[in-house]
Amino acid sequence: MAESVVSGVAERLGNLLLQEANFLSGVSHQVEMLQNELKLMQSFLKVADTKQDESDLVRQLVAQIRDLAYDAEDITATYALKVGSRGVKRCDCILGEGITVHQVGSKIDVIKTRISNLKQSFQDYGIEKSTIQAGRLSSLNEMQREQRQTFSHPEHDVVGFNDGLNKLVNFLLKEEGGKRVASICGMGGLGKTTLAKMVYNDPKVKQYFNCCSWVYISQQCQRRPVLEEILTNLLSQSQKDEIRKSDEVDIIKKLKDEIRKLDEVDIINKLYQVQFDQKCLVVLDDIWNEEAWNKLCEAFPKEATNSKILLTSRNQQVCQHVDPGGFHYQLQHLNDVESLELLEKIAISGREDSVAETYMKKHGNEMIRYCGGLPLAIIVLGGLLAAKQTQDEWDDVLRLIKSYLHEEQNLQVNKVLALSYYDLPCHLKPCFLYLGHFPEDFEIPTRKLIRMWMGEGFISQIQHEGEREDTMDDVGDRYLRVLVQRCMVLVGKRGSRGRIKTCRMHDLMRDFCVSKAQEENFLHFTNILSMKQREVQIGKVRRLAIIPKSGDDDIKGVKFNEYPYLRSLLHFMPSQNYSQFKESCFKKFKLVRVLYLENFNKDNKELPKDIGCLIHLRYLSLKDSNINKVPSSIGNLRCLETIDLRIHSNDSYIPIVPNVFKYMKQLKHLYLPYDYRVSFELELSNLSYLQSLVSVDPKTIQIPTWFKLSRLQLLKVRINKQAQDATQILQILISRCPHLEKLNIFKPIKKLPEAYQFSPNLFKLILWGLTLRKTQWQR
Repeated sequence: MAESVVSGVAERLGNLLLQEANFLSGVSHQVEMLQNELKLMQSFLKVADTKQDESDLVRQLVAQIRDLAYDAEDITATYALKVGSRGVKRCDCILGEGITVHQVGSKIDVIKTRISNLKQSFQDYGIEKSTIQAGRLSSLNEMQREQRQTFSHPEHDVVGFNDGLNKLVNFLLKEEGGKRVASICGMGGLGKTTLAKMVYNDPKVKQYFNCCSWVYISQQCQRRPVLEEILTNLLSQSQKDEIRKSDEVDIIKKLKDEIRKLDEVDIINKLYQVQFDQKCLVVLDDIWNEEAWNKLCEAFPKEATNSKILLTSRNQQVCQHVDPGGFHYQLQHLNDVESLELLEKIAISGREDSVAETYMKKHGNEMIRYCGGLPLAIIVLGGLLAAKQTQDEWDDVLRLIKSYLHEEQNLQVNKVLALSYYDLPCHLKPCFLYLGHFPEDFEIPTRKLIRMWMGEGFISQIQHEGEREDTMDDVGDRYLRVLVQRCMVLVGKRGSRGRIKTCRMHDLMRDFCVSKAQEENFLHFTNILSMKQREVQIGKVRRLAIIPKSGDDDIKGVKFNEYPYLRSLLHFMPSQNYSQFKESCFKKFKLVRVLYLENFNKDNKELPKDIGCLIHLRYLSLKDSNINKVPSSIGNLRCLETIDLRIHSNDSYIPIVPNVFKYMKQLKHLYLPYDYRVSFELELSNLSYLQSLVSVDPKTIQIPTWFKLSRLQLLKVRINKQAQDATQILQILISRCPHLEKLNIFKPIKKLPEAYQFSPNLFKLILWGLTLRKTQWQR
């Protein structure tokens, strides 16, 4: 992992030297020398990374070099940004900071010297340079080859589940009084969720039940969010006809808002009633203990109804506790024949070369011994083998399995998972570890994830420049596909063209990810209930995830002044618990690049103006927050690439958006509030990198004659009902977006633009609440 950090920093320092040459002219020589030291260090780290498990001393040396690399980037980038934003001459003092060119140069020299000393320490302890070419280019070549391979979809590769599928479906379709619960029980990694999804998506099940809801419970069962999600899903499906005739997005959003306003008793009563009135199937995936069910059970009818519950659990006692008379299906480990069949499906299915097939026949039975019949372990091993092309590479994997697992017969799933991590290209290790930020069973929107990777600098500029026709999002998509193809990440939902829309991690894979991230000092957690018992962290905390253990947790226990070196802060507190978030907190995060504060709720409904201090910020999400004013200080965030301001509005207030986006020259993705006001029209014409513009009202932006968004691919337009010339403005706007691929139009418009005005690349057009003349569609 340290190799990927150092190579990434070296690359970004090089980019900085090119892009900010005017502002670094006083220290450019030192920065260039530092970059060279980092490049030389990479060849040592390639070896040292593999020896961390063997030596505490090596682990400490690697941690030191990792921190020094981050420090170097922080010092250099901060200097360039402050000089650039304030127009300070290179020999002048930076206002308010007291940092001169000489001081910055001296700090860089100190870091360079320390790196050089550490390099000598590696040699003293027998760690020599790798003979393998160091750096990103070698790993990129391997990754480019891997990304272009054709893999089968792992979610379709199942073995040994037909018996369970038939029995569970038959039980759910029986209308027997009193028998309302089916359960799937078994240890982690056996495929409980996979079997439950097969049942849930079975055509007979879909036809029988009017309404279905799937919800993940996980170890920290938060009663209200779980009940809200189930009720939203069931009510939205019970109103299918109404939704088809109107704006699905608006109706579901209003439904969620209405449910949020209900007290818990009303939510329970409504959920109880809809299950009584309709044929509902509710899947409760991953219930850990009896206490979790006790929190939820009031909302489910006990008497005979046509509604059913399907649950999964590792604990057989939980299944018996929920319904002793229900149908309980116990998953078993795969036998050798089934194990080999599954391994072949993952590792060689769809491949035309005979090398893999021959090798599998010869060594397949030997390899499955180490998986103990556990589907997860087999799938991950298969994903690792699927990435290998030659017999030598397969020999290397087998040799690694034998040496790492020490010929033990018992199940060692964590070691199998570790093998898949160690085999990842250098580039992908931080991308994988970053997934540990998200709570257990969290359905991760892939667009958000990829843009967080971009904000952290994980997506290589080198590869992007090598693929001129692709955006950084496209490169990120390929990174994610490799993790999916290696069976380290699960696909949640796919888009209409097959793109992965959401993803998640298996519990055991997430456990490994979190453990490795903490071991590497990559990521730390704050669970509010255990603040007093929080472990003392080694080194500087660069990434922090704040995840509540219950719905009653409060943010006031977090000591933000302890985290001045943060690069990412992801906050998953319920909205009502932001009341203690002090405005001064933003001043503490001067190095932060990714800030995820969705459901942010301030008493005065104003976003603190100190957010403008976060000059390194690349990604900011305030989606679903209760804010009625966005401060003009966000215009200081000139590095921002993604900003999501889809904040709440209601009859009492509509948020005001300032005209400051024109200063964000690097902005690629702009999400405006669902409904908003402006004091001055928004100037977007100089945002040459803009690719997404969402929830924009054309009446609120300036559209000069030369206005053109040449890179825009996604446009979502919301037309104000009172707009008289909306059609004309929309026609002008669309004609200025020559590479548009997706267009959503919300609210009334009488006439669509002419066909020739649309981009030839347009493949998706969504229209909501329109009153078009029929003749326009008959041409």
